[in-house]
Amino acid sequence: MRPRGLVSMSAILFSAAVLSSVSAWAQESIKVGVLTIRSGPGAPVGDDILSGIQTATRLQGAVLGRPVELIVEDSLWNPQQAVTKATKLVQQNRVVAILGTSTIEALALLPVADRLGVPIVTSNAGAAAITRDRCSRWVFRTNPDELMSVASLKHLIVQTPALQNAKWFTIGHDYPWSRLVGGSVKSVKDLKYVGETFAPLDTTDWAPFIAQARTAGATAVVMPVTLGTPLLQFIQQAQEFGLTRDAVLVSPIGLPDWLVDKLGETSTRVVSAGSWAAWRYEESEPATRQFNEAFHRQHGRVAGMQSLQAGTAAVMLYAAIARAGSVEPAEIVRGLEAVEVRTPVGPLKFQAGGRQAESPLFLGPYEPLNPPRYGARFAQRAEAFPAARSLPMSARESGCTPK
Repeated sequence: MRPRGLVSMSAILFSAAVLSSVSAWAQESIKVGVLTIRSGPGAPVGDDILSGIQTATRLQGAVLGRPVELIVEDSLWNPQQAVTKATKLVQQNRVVAILGTSTIEALALLPVADRLGVPIVTSNAGAAAITRDRCSRWVFRTNPDELMSVASLKHLIVQTPALQNAKWFTIGHDYPWSRLVGGSVKSVKDLKYVGETFAPLDTTDWAPFIAQARTAGATAVVMPVTLGTPLLQFIQQAQEFGLTRDAVLVSPIGLPDWLVDKLGETSTRVVSAGSWAAWRYEESEPATRQFNEAFHRQHGRVAGMQSLQAGTAAVMLYAAIARAGSVEPAEIVRGLEAVEVRTPVGPLKFQAGGRQAESPLFLGPYEPLNPPRYGARFAQRAEAFPAARSLPMSARESGCTPK
């Protein structure tokens, strides 16, 4: 027989090894990829997206007793680059999920989602197909799509007599989301549509396109222009060339708050057809206020629409991991399918059987704030337009049958 003391010492050493292993696992970070625009004219968009994820991550703290580590890659707002960087995040950095994508990146990742094999929670992607007829088991979206925005646009028109008799025109960038928005506006029954024009993505001189709208006699101009510096340039030139005197500018998904700050009084000439988020929703939703206050402490500015949405995606991802009790990608997917949590845009869950969050849209004009709040002098008034009024009752109705 083995001496009793030796057995006891072996047991102690084994227990210590197990405890050490558990402790090491608990300290090992959960790696989450952030794929967004970090350079070029779209950089302000990426700044807001990253800042929102950072704020939600700090508010969250540990997940499953482990710290969350964000690994950030620059998509350059380029489809090929997005696929390359997402592959690096998965294969080299071993991330368990990807946050941060907008329309260009999300559309590029759909065909390779099965190969990547991790959940992608997009928060700034407008193309309806992402969670409708082209949906993937791996790709979830927290922001509304542009078909949901059509319902809120109809509501806006009914509420606004001046828009009921307007002559509508679309000026946007020549890429898929912009053309989808133009098509969606044309689909609104009884709306008088007088024309459209689409500019190359590198456009800085909008004068020829503004001239086309004025020649058509437009009194309402929908502007699906990319949300970075180009949108600021477009609105400033629209004011310079008198378009804002003749027509209401309609932003299909609202204005980023950094841009509202730069526009100042001019922002009050813009109407949102349904913003993806609005920080003044804090007047109704405690989770929005908590996020706004944390964002301001961390970044020294107001939380913009894209920050709120990106933070929402992070909140839902972390809640899904906690619900799953695992960082295995397939388990996180099951967690996302079942998660329901308060977020910066209100209580949220994904559509049963689908990949689209039941997200509200936010209507309301841009107006001065007196006194300013979080450093903002102008902001959108926030009236929530619920998903029940904009999203089909079932995922199957919208064309999504994820495999």
